[in-house]
Amino acid sequence: MPEPRNPFFQLINRLSQISGYLAALSILAATLIIVEQVVVRYVFKIPTIWQVETAVYLLIAATFLGAPYGLKENAHINIDLFIVNMPAATRRKLDSVTSAIAMLFCFFLAYRGAVMWWEAFEGNWRSSSLFSVPLVYPYALIPVGMFLTGLQYIVKMAGMFFSNSRTASRAAQPEGR
Repeated sequence: MPEPRNPFFQLINRLSQISGYLAALSILAATLIIVEQVVVRYVFKIPTIWQVETAVYLLIAATFLGAPYGLKENAHINIDLFIVNMPAATRRKLDSVTSAIAMLFCFFLAYRGAVMWWEAFEGNWRSSSLFSVPLVYPYALIPVGMFLTGLQYIVKMAGMFFSNSRTASRAAQPEGR
């Protein structure tokens, strides 16, 4: 899909790109931490308390921060068994409806995640492990990631509705067709 001309949409795309880089760094960091844990625990026989929990939080970050980037790059999983043989106009309409539903779901998750984050902030919630991480940090990933994914759905739908018909039909086709 071509880069939108609207400055707001360009900002959303840039934020999604940055979140994709952060997701990739989170995966790399989680991998290195797990390798370090294996070496420390099994080679040097030293117990660890922070590695598993940190790796889990980094993988949660990769999930929620990677979602807007995946949507921007049209890299989410598509199950197109039924729609692959439909006419392009029908696929576009179906893509519009499913994108609108997904956008609303993302904004709902962002709202509920913000409520959960606020409760953790007010209650000074901490993880029950020895590491005792303040839960406001991992809980913040849910509303941030889902809000940005919802905004990326707006960019996607604007591209479907306001681009020329050739670009819109390409956007509605599954990848590689």
